[in-house]
Amino acid sequence: MLNNDTINELKREERQIAYLESKLRENLEHAPEGSLRVNGTTGRKTQFYQYISENRDMSAGGIYLGKDKYDVAKKLAQKGYDVKMLEWAKRVEYRLKNLIESYEQNTPEIIYNNLSEIKREMVVPYYVPDDVFLENWLHKWVCDKNTFPKKDEIYSERGEQVRSKSEKIIADKLYFEGIPYVYEPEVILDDGERVYPDFAALNIRTRKEYLFEHFGRMDEIGYCRKNIRKIEEYALSGYTLGDGLLATFETNGNIFDTRYLDALVNRYLK
Repeated sequence: MLNNDTINELKREERQIAYLESKLRENLEHAPEGSLRVNGTTGRKTQFYQYISENRDMSAGGIYLGKDKYDVAKKLAQKGYDVKMLEWAKRVEYRLKNLIESYEQNTPEIIYNNLSEIKREMVVPYYVPDDVFLENWLHKWVCDKNTFPKKDEIYSERGEQVRSKSEKIIADKLYFEGIPYVYEPEVILDDGERVYPDFAALNIRTRKEYLFEHFGRMDEIGYCRKNIRKIEEYALSGYTLGDGLLATFETNGNIFDTRYLDALVNRYLK
């Protein structure tokens, strides 16, 4: 089944083919007249001829291109190659357009959404539309269970109270980028321990979820040791850094670089 990533890749390929076609047409407009004929056998010197079929006064061998006309021979050789490439590109673009159009008119989402509401409730879809998947993902989390007190009155742009200015920066980044997230969800690790990561975020395109932690006092030995162990516990439950777990770090004298946050969001959550 073709998914949205595949369709986007096909559209990208279609744009590249269209660009190639335009360049080939431009090159052919400025190419020399006629085509190249090459005469040469083993042990004999290769000879180049410019063959112009429309000119009936020329011999079948065409116009001889000596050393001083080698650049013309090269341009004619390029022209012959460009003609074949243009024919190939036109065939590929035609097939890509048909494939994309056929898929977009019959996507799994359209087939499912065209069912009546009663029938949608009766069937088990093979492909869950993004809006349904997102709604289910958001509702699976249990939040507001972390009893550790929040000292400061800091609120994200979405309205939830967070624990630090750095958490606000992260929450606002996710919010403004349109990344679905929940704040301090309850996560039960494989050993039964209940933890409350700062965020859980979803890449809608890949449908992969990530826990997101901000470690803000990494210059304090006790805090650092505790959270190194926490990262290990996450890994033992399948949340490894870069694959299920994202993290930002800072110390009291070194606020984390927002460019690093941008890189995480762009690489993993878009």
